[in-house]
Amino acid sequence: MKRSTPRIKFLTAAAAACLWAGLPLGAGAAEDPRYFSADAVGTTTADFLNLPVGARAAAMGGAFSAISDDASAIYWNPAGLVQIPKLSAVFMRAQYLEEISYQYAAYAHRLSYDSVLAASVLMTDIGSIKRTDISGNTLGSFTPRDQVVTLSYSKAILEFSDKDIDVSMGVSVKYIKSQIVGSAQSYAGDIGVMTYNFSDIPYRLAVTATNMGGGMKYDTESNPLPLTLKLGGAINPFRNMLFAADVVFPKQNKPNVLIGAELATAPNELTRLCLRGGFNTQQMGDGLGGVSMGVGATLHFFSLDYAFVPMGELGSTHRISLTFDFPFRSPVFQRRDRTIFTKMKGISFK
Repeated sequence: MKRSTPRIKFLTAAAAACLWAGLPLGAGAAEDPRYFSADAVGTTTADFLNLPVGARAAAMGGAFSAISDDASAIYWNPAGLVQIPKLSAVFMRAQYLEEISYQYAAYAHRLSYDSVLAASVLMTDIGSIKRTDISGNTLGSFTPRDQVVTLSYSKAILEFSDKDIDVSMGVSVKYIKSQIVGSAQSYAGDIGVMTYNFSDIPYRLAVTATNMGGGMKYDTESNPLPLTLKLGGAINPFRNMLFAADVVFPKQNKPNVLIGAELATAPNELTRLCLRGGFNTQQMGDGLGGVSMGVGATLHFFSLDYAFVPMGELGSTHRISLTFDFPFRSPVFQRRDRTIFTKMKGISFK
């Protein structure tokens, strides 16, 4: 019999902790009622912190906080890092709008049967922009660039006696540097919690708070970081079918919902082919499309994923990522041991 009461109490406490963690650093919300509403658009800085990473997650509309099962979990939910086998690495290039592009690389390594250490770097390239003075005279050009370096730690912290429910937590610290003409630097942190229910219809629940930090000051005024709170869920109604949803509370906009789905076929134990799709209600409301799609293929250690995300009149974006998992990618709900407290020799398919 599943012990639901402890799980509910823990999730409630975890959600409260994440919300509480975000509030002090976003204390300005009490002074500025625009925050967490449509009137808050443009009131935060460093929006590049919201650029989605990983083609798989982008194809699923960004509904990934309760999945986060590879090295890109550093971005989506560091609690999910405990799902990797021995090590995981992700490399992604995104061709964004116009001349804008960004690259992402992440590496995660298992320290023990219940803990993982990981690091990542995100770099954007906005392209060259002509610089003029107030009279319109050309003063040359400048090239805006952004960098985010993140260090994460994830640990499985709780195992119920019936082994049907496990819980993990993760934390991240970020160094943020942004250059327009002048430059600005800042530090921020993320925290996440994830639960794993190994029932007949397995599912995961997640709570995250990201971009908790001070602000960035390019000149004389400091602007806050885009603090974001998320409640997420993912369910596997069938072995090769996955549905996910996130309820997002961004400091710089009104709450919105992300929905994603993945359908996979597995010709053998070490090969998977996937079709993915997703919806982003915020982009839909802003007239920026909001529908995403993509494909993916896994062969032994490697996964190659592609995402196509149209953005209305602004154009279309493309993302390609390569993921390396060793010894091989093994979804947590398809392992022999019904737990995330898994030693290397226990990582295998049913």
